[in-house]
Amino acid sequence: MMQTLRRDYQRVQCVSMSKVGMTCRKISTILGISKSSVQRALKRYEETGDFRDRRRTGIPKTLNNRNIRMLKHLIQNDGRHYSARKTTFR
Repeated sequence: MMQTLRRDYQRVQCVSMSKVGMTCRKISTILGISKSSVQRALKRYEETGDFRDRRRTGIPKTLNNRNIRMLKHLIQNDGRHYSARKTTFR
């Protein structure tokens, strides 16, 4: 989580320094990141208007939050007090 916040903060700095008129090379030297990272941050901001990473594609979660809570409860209670009907997933 902290890594994500730091990355977002660096991207904000890149855009701010660019708006002031600094070159990508100067920004990369000051922030200690590569010039291509600066260029990528500026391009992302121009395209989306946002500093955060794009939403990733891939296989969605198999369990939703409700099912995860129910499984945790089952584990903590050693499986007691639940009928088979309550434990089936919908």
